[in-house]
Amino acid sequence: MDEDEDEDEDEDEDKDEDEDKDEDEDEDEDKDEDEDEDEEPHLKYQRISAQGVADIFKKDAASAILVSDRFMVIGTHWGMVHVMDFDGNEVKKYRAHAATVNDISVDLDGEHVGTASDDGKCFCTTGEIVVINYMRPVKCVALDPAYSRRASRQVVSGGLAGQLILYEKGWFGGKDTVLHADAGPIGALTWKGTLVAWADDMGVKMHDMSIAKQITFIDRPLDSPRADLYRCRMCWRSDSMLLIGWADCIKVAVVKSRPLGQQPGQPTLYVEIISVIKTDFIISGIAPYGSMTLLLAYVIDEYDTDEETSDPERQKRKSGSLPELRILDVDAEEISADALMMSGYEYYQPNDYSLEYARTGDLFYVLSPKDFVVAKSRTADDHIAWLLSRQRYAEALSSAQEEEARDSATLAPQHSVEEIGQTYLTHLFEQEDYGTAARWCPDVLKTNNLLWEQWIFAFAAEDQIKAGYCRNSCTNARNALTATIIPYLPTKDAKLSSTVYEMVLVHFLNTNHEMLLDTLQRWNSALYDAHNVAVAVEDVYQHAEGNRNLMECLAILYVAEHRPERALEYYLRLGRPDTLDLIREHNLFAEVQNKVLLLMEFDQLQSTHSTKPLDTEPPANPPLESDATKVPTQSEAVQLLVTNTDAIPVGRAVEQLREHKKLLYVYLDALFKHDPNTGFEQHNLQVDLYAEYAPEKLLPFLRISNSYSLEKAYSVCEERDFIPEMVYLLGRMGNNQKALALIIDQLGDVHRAIEFAKEQNDADLWDDLLKYSMDKPVFIKGLLENVGSNLDPVRLVSLIPEGLVIPGLKEALTKILQDFGLQLSLQNDCSKILSAHIVELTHKQISSQRRGILCSRKSAHVHLRVGPLLIVLAVLDSRGYDMSCVRRPIVLR
Repeated sequence: MDEDEDEDEDEDEDKDEDEDKDEDEDEDEDKDEDEDEDEEPHLKYQRISAQGVADIFKKDAASAILVSDRFMVIGTHWGMVHVMDFDGNEVKKYRAHAATVNDISVDLDGEHVGTASDDGKCFCTTGEIVVINYMRPVKCVALDPAYSRRASRQVVSGGLAGQLILYEKGWFGGKDTVLHADAGPIGALTWKGTLVAWADDMGVKMHDMSIAKQITFIDRPLDSPRADLYRCRMCWRSDSMLLIGWADCIKVAVVKSRPLGQQPGQPTLYVEIISVIKTDFIISGIAPYGSMTLLLAYVIDEYDTDEETSDPERQKRKSGSLPELRILDVDAEEISADALMMSGYEYYQPNDYSLEYARTGDLFYVLSPKDFVVAKSRTADDHIAWLLSRQRYAEALSSAQEEEARDSATLAPQHSVEEIGQTYLTHLFEQEDYGTAARWCPDVLKTNNLLWEQWIFAFAAEDQIKAGYCRNSCTNARNALTATIIPYLPTKDAKLSSTVYEMVLVHFLNTNHEMLLDTLQRWNSALYDAHNVAVAVEDVYQHAEGNRNLMECLAILYVAEHRPERALEYYLRLGRPDTLDLIREHNLFAEVQNKVLLLMEFDQLQSTHSTKPLDTEPPANPPLESDATKVPTQSEAVQLLVTNTDAIPVGRAVEQLREHKKLLYVYLDALFKHDPNTGFEQHNLQVDLYAEYAPEKLLPFLRISNSYSLEKAYSVCEERDFIPEMVYLLGRMGNNQKALALIIDQLGDVHRAIEFAKEQNDADLWDDLLKYSMDKPVFIKGLLENVGSNLDPVRLVSLIPEGLVIPGLKEALTKILQDFGLQLSLQNDCSKILSAHIVELTHKQISSQRRGILCSRKSAHVHLRVGPLLIVLAVLDSRGYDMSCVRRPIVLR
């Protein structure tokens, strides 16, 4: 008894566990269903039921379909071919065959239609009719894509005969060429460019028509069902990528070019399989869907791979299942699956369905013997309607905004941003989410002033306070309005009452000066009355003098009020970078002619690289490239002063800067660079400034200017021992001997001495140079190396004291002799060239003088008798002779 009881208890526990598992499974299924319901479909479907299609299904059954860029073609089991528009209205029909139409092909231009049938014929029409009879059922056909453009009219077909046949038109009729045979019946065929791909019992092969060679063979998987059990489906994703769906296997083949020089004799093209996908359904159609793949799937419980069976149950035709359109992404993951409720689906098998697509890639047609459905890519309207049905307003509004940015005409009126936004704002108010509603107002209301006013009052009516915007206690609707909607008020495209904007500015003036400044910088001054706001800010500034934010606000407001002279004071005190722009724009030079020092100090503040004040004493011995020379004399403030000397006189500027020598140097240096003649009366002062702050600029200044005292300048240079400057000044004063002595004694630069002597072009100075150099071997060598027209080498050598040791004398003398020899050689060669040229020109002159000259009687200035003969005058040495003077004249007829 105890054992029985234990067994009963165990059974009860097992039952409870099973019930719990069932409940968990039910919950999982419910969750999956909910997820499916929340997942938006990728396609929408519509049954094509136009009268043309309805007539086909009423009297016949569809067997094949093709969709071109211009029309659709449907073939039937009774051999009829129907040409239709994309809505299913019949355009044309004709009986092409006596049996089932198995395949249809159209050339790229859409001018010619080819069909293949079980009656053994291929029928090509439009313009001209071509009937090709192969006596065996033809399962597939493909017209040359350029069929209408080529006289050859090539057609490739295949069928139960197991031959891939190329038909082409010749001079004496059509000609058949067998491209491939003996591999079983051919069930599928497609032609793209120069590539023809077909499927037989062995697999898929590809033929390159340009070289008339097969370039690849793609075999079927080993575990595949019989080749004739399920038709192979093929389509081209691109000119070089072929999608193959056969039974439950998908292969992606890519045609590639073989590198030059590899495997000579092989075709230039080869095929690589880049993807193989195994499915759990039979593929009844395949098409590209953007970067993804669309499949017409037919789910079966199992398929019979036995070619011969005697089991009656297995021979029975099984009831069909619903076809499905499934989408696979680039990683072969299924992202969508929609079952199609096709009429009479229970009677049809995978081979009874066809999938065709428009070349635009957004329409997909599914055909069964008695039904016709088109699948379309969902539009933005469809997506928005789906979101709205689930109250996902934010997503719907974002989608509407994106679509309107692309093309507002594509959306239905009820799906405009304004309509969806109004619905969303109402929803947010119902949810009391006022912050989100405020953030969406600019996007929804845009430039509609009336709607802005309505919603602003709606915010005010709710008496809402937004934390962070109102620092103090807000007790009325006006404050609530200010706190909530301030950041989103329209300030560009739409304009509300100026009172609204002034109220916002006053709110910030009382609560947050930084926000006030930021708002004034962002807002156009036309939104408010600048005078009213400036008065309010001035009143507050009286009690908070020195507040930089309020100073910035006043500067902005006075400019907006067209009182830039009041704003200039705050601009300078703040050191604003746009101060100079303000001066130029409003011609405020008269306002700043007494503020030159302030402008220069302002410019110093703008220099981010300077670490010391400019107005400092110079170092005792400044280097040639000191920090002093790096002062930006091209800065905007300095340039403003030097380019407007008519409004800011030089004398007045110098008087204001006289106690600030460094700033004075910067100003006068910039002035001299701008125009050396402006401020010439300050050049004596400028000599001292250059000597102190920029010695390297002094000599160029002395060379250019003529408005300084030579004696004073020499004295300044002498105090600082500026030898090059002293030499230049002595030269200008005419004391060349002293200048030359300075070069020789102080600088010891023989080359500079020679250059100085050349510049002065004084023979006595050369004598002085020779005299000063005779006790200096280095100078003698330098003179020997630079002899020329100004210096006689013979005289130089003769003056050299006996016994003086001169390093490099031998090389210098050798160079002199070599140069002399070179000169003689050049002179001789030039003389020869000149003589030859003279002789050549003389010969040309003599030859031209001896040429005869044809002249008329009048121009000869002699009386000539005119007879039946042409008289020729002989001209020798430019002298003319009358023919009568010649004893035996030459006569030409």
